Amino acid sequence: MHPHLPLRIPRQPLRQRAAGEVAAPEPTKPTPYTRTMSEKPLSTPLLHTPSPAAHKLELLRQLFPQAVQTDPDGSVRVDAAQIQRALDPANAQGIRVEETGYELRWVGKQEAYHTAFARTDKIVAPVPADSKAWDSTGNLLIKGDNLDALKLLRQSYFGQVKLIYIDPPYNTKSDEFIYRDDFTARQTDILAQLGYSADNVEYIQNIYGARTHSGWLSFMYPRLLLAKDLLRDDGVIFISIDDNEQAQLKLLCDEVFGQDNFVANVIWHKRYAASNDSKDIPSMHDYVLVYQKSETFLRNLLPGTEKQDALYRYDDNDGKGKWRPDNLSVKTVSSAYLYPVINPNTGETYSPPKGRCWLTSSAKMQEWITEGRVYFGQDGQGAPQLKRYLNEVQQGIVPTTYWGYDEVGHTDSARKDLKSVFDGVAPFDNPKPVGVIQKSLLVGATKDAIVLDFFAGSGTTGEAVMRLNAEDGGQRQFILVQIPQPIDPKKQKEAHSFVTQTLGKPEATIFEITAERLRRAGDKINAAQRSQGKPEVDAGFRVYTLADDPHALVHRTPLDQATQADVAALQTAIATPQPEQRPVVLANLLLTEGLPLSATLTPLAAGSVADALWQAQDTLLVLDAVPLDALVDLLRQRKAAGTPVHHVSVYAPWVHDDNFLQGVQTLLEAEGFSADRLRLRG
Repeated sequence: MHPHLPLRIPRQPLRQRAAGEVAAPEPTKPTPYTRTMSEKPLSTPLLHTPSPAAHKLELLRQLFPQAVQTDPDGSVRVDAAQIQRALDPANAQGIRVEETGYELRWVGKQEAYHTAFARTDKIVAPVPADSKAWDSTGNLLIKGDNLDALKLLRQSYFGQVKLIYIDPPYNTKSDEFIYRDDFTARQTDILAQLGYSADNVEYIQNIYGARTHSGWLSFMYPRLLLAKDLLRDDGVIFISIDDNEQAQLKLLCDEVFGQDNFVANVIWHKRYAASNDSKDIPSMHDYVLVYQKSETFLRNLLPGTEKQDALYRYDDNDGKGKWRPDNLSVKTVSSAYLYPVINPNTGETYSPPKGRCWLTSSAKMQEWITEGRVYFGQDGQGAPQLKRYLNEVQQGIVPTTYWGYDEVGHTDSARKDLKSVFDGVAPFDNPKPVGVIQKSLLVGATKDAIVLDFFAGSGTTGEAVMRLNAEDGGQRQFILVQIPQPIDPKKQKEAHSFVTQTLGKPEATIFEITAERLRRAGDKINAAQRSQGKPEVDAGFRVYTLADDPHALVHRTPLDQATQADVAALQTAIATPQPEQRPVVLANLLLTEGLPLSATLTPLAAGSVADALWQAQDTLLVLDAVPLDALVDLLRQRKAAGTPVHHVSVYAPWVHDDNFLQGVQTLLEAEGFSADRLRLRG
């Protein structure tokens, strides 16, 4: 099973081979997918998740039908000149389509863009044994390359993520660039269609991962494109970076998210002291670039401090609460607000300072004086000041672009954080302080946010989410992705020894450190919660690994383009389900149906067929044929129990009984299901 699988039940017999093709031998009996013209086809085709390119093309076709043409060979041409004419450069709105303009360009950009939306042949495989609180947690930890992970997550979490924080490779000499997106080995014909010459292809291959700007941009571009799709309309992304690629990243984000969606370039003061033996100008800071998905994003106020609240130290015991004296004048001078204010206690007259005027009109000022809102000093003999009440000011602090180490931590404190979790060991180089990510969450996330980090590293983001939930009672959930980066036993002796000896893992990878930190940090946080009599937070996580498809659960040929031999081979390969395949199929069905990977899967009994039916939220997953009357009874029982089924998803490679498929459609119609509620997957 694969989320992008375009299999569908054909409305006519499978096509014949074109001239010149080798004829496939006809099977002795029809395959389960073969129908005669007299048979009634299913009204619902076998669906698949449309690609982003197909979606965008359909929008273009709707908006500019004259500009989108399909050639006889099936290829699609888009005429930019037609789009320009349709927009009319001379119209009242001033819309113009420019052929050239200012943009970020590099060798390999086209292929990098294509890479974002090329199909992945990876599937997710659940690993309950490495997970924590599998049945109850809403958190995810995915093991594998984040490019593949983002493509798979896009199906279930499109437009669902409130905040993304990433700390990608900085492309410096100290970076060990372990991501290897193979641009040149995919489809040679695609590269040719994109206009790349043999020299271009060789150049892209040579620069990729070679610490060049072009290679780094080709690495980041597809990941940011996918990240944008995952964000909610009011979502935001925080990206840590240093001077080496900050300029390029800013331009890249301007292109991906839009220049108007730039929010801030935060300065994080990461070191409290410079090295005395530095021969150059030592760097004391890193950056955190912040971009919103759209203008609907609203930043939060940071929690107020006791120090700030202490400023409101006066209380008249009149029910208005605490207040502090505040300035009554402003810089913007208005002649209407230039007037004398008389102290009612002394009769002395006061004018606003030179170059300023009073905050309000003369009439309003007199009203404030009568109400006692103007303060003339403790003895009543001083100049007028405004009583600023605590309950009238916004409850919080406006975040700024400077994050000091005294507030969010520095590089040394980040290592101390890590050592506190790992009993004095720091098995990860250059972790981020928990405070940096916590502040990002406070600024950009809601208390029920889904938080994504696809460069998880040591798992700091996961710990930050759990800590913040413990502090404010939030229900934030995290999704972390970490590639199983090998740990060098020579360069990283402490980390390698920790994984292999302390944890007893046969392979030393960064992923093992990520998972172990989440386990230990979660235990520590909840131990503190219990000791204080506070409720525990969700400190669990489901582990999924990205895997090749060893059981041929992925079929790469659209059924309406396949031959009888292709279909027969497919049926031979995957028609008989194996017990170990079932959890994998269920997990990938969740993705295909747009359900979260944290969804609870409930087995349902219908007839004597074991493990055939499962419910996830309002979707029934069918893995094998069951008696139709038992299925009807089940649907009615779920409705009566308050957990109705609204969608039925049939895994077609295992459910290839035509009578059952036809019967399911008929009974669903009888039960009031619309045609689009039955979805056949394969």
